[in-house]
Amino acid sequence: MPFPLADLLSRASTRPTSEPEWDVDAAPDTPWPLVEEWLTAAVDGGVLGAGTAVLATATADGSPSARTVLVNDVTENGFWFATSAESPAGRDLAENPAAALVLHLREQSRQLRVTGAVARGDAGRGAAAFRARGGRSQAITLAGRQSEPLPDDADERIAAAVQRLEQDPGSVDPRWTAYLVAPAEIEFWQSRHGTGEVRLRYERDGDAWRRARLWP
Repeated sequence: MPFPLADLLSRASTRPTSEPEWDVDAAPDTPWPLVEEWLTAAVDGGVLGAGTAVLATATADGSPSARTVLVNDVTENGFWFATSAESPAGRDLAENPAAALVLHLREQSRQLRVTGAVARGDAGRGAAAFRARGGRSQAITLAGRQSEPLPDDADERIAAAVQRLEQDPGSVDPRWTAYLVAPAEIEFWQSRHGTGEVRLRYERDGDAWRRARLWP
């Protein structure tokens, strides 16, 4: 394929499958009711991977990286996800406990953008997140180190981990850790076909929130 790809990318559609109604002028004082409203609309509307987010982290010296994770809970404390503490994300967060999340609700042309400090959850929450994974995913996690080069005996290691889980279904990987992104800022972004973008940002101000419309 010839490069550059500008002509190809210009033909990519940005038209949403559906455009949920959003009265931005009626936005609540805090972001949480709107988070629930948008995620409910996404799940009920069949948005693929509605709980999937891009997680951006950085090392202590500022080297960035990003990957997708599953957001497995949202509370008024923030957004929860889980990964191995020995993964690249886990190592970044040990050095620099701050992150950004983007939930791209593609079919509805919406984004939820979250930035804030990150804290580790307790061992019980990490274990519960591990048990919520599929059996094969559990075995793969137990068998190796996430993002390390795949060894020649990977299949044998995974088979041994599957057998271990069959013998002890309660097994958990102690490296599997729950993390909380406690937002300092949450932005709601929606594109409207033919009318442009609508953006609303909430910023934490002590125990309260400030909200403001943003220029598209």
